[in-house]
Amino acid sequence: MTQSPPPGWENILAPGETILWQGQPDARVDWGGLARPTTVFGLVFMAFALFLMTNTGATHPGAALFLIPFLLVGAHLAIGRLFWEAYLRGKTHYTLTDRTAFIATNAMGKRDLRRVALSPGLPLTLQEGAPGSVLFAVDERQIRGRWQGSHSDGMYVPAKTVRRPVGFLRISDAGRVFGLMQQATAALADQPPAR
Repeated sequence: MTQSPPPGWENILAPGETILWQGQPDARVDWGGLARPTTVFGLVFMAFALFLMTNTGATHPGAALFLIPFLLVGAHLAIGRLFWEAYLRGKTHYTLTDRTAFIATNAMGKRDLRRVALSPGLPLTLQEGAPGSVLFAVDERQIRGRWQGSHSDGMYVPAKTVRRPVGFLRISDAGRVFGLMQQATAALADQPPAR
């Protein structure tokens, strides 16, 4: 007799696929994120907007109002992004089966389910810590090259590739999950190829 999938997983899991682990990332604010260069950029952006607001506010009140969005963008880059990232982690759920890793997000009315198939060659990385992370894929995004400024005065900004690690981030039992993933990928290596 085959075991039926848990409620909600009927159309997601393959026949015979078994859930090994489920969890959520640590949703607390990661104050270590303040050490990123984005923080410095945000503070400079904010300081420049404040400087312009105070120097032009008395003579041109409309100009000071125009600078409020720049102040808010700087505040987000400096510290607001830490709270946004914590919010997103609170809306994220992880599931590991004997064949697949799932990352589900349900935030701001948008639902997303990312599926990464396990395979013997899957590059697994354990980042130890409290909390730790298990990485198993990389998102790559191409940014096209473009001209910045006018064609006579501007310069060409070349294309680049942005890479972001994918995995079960900031989980309390990262070592155990890493072991489960190693066992699952090893078991897949022992299976005969599908015909």
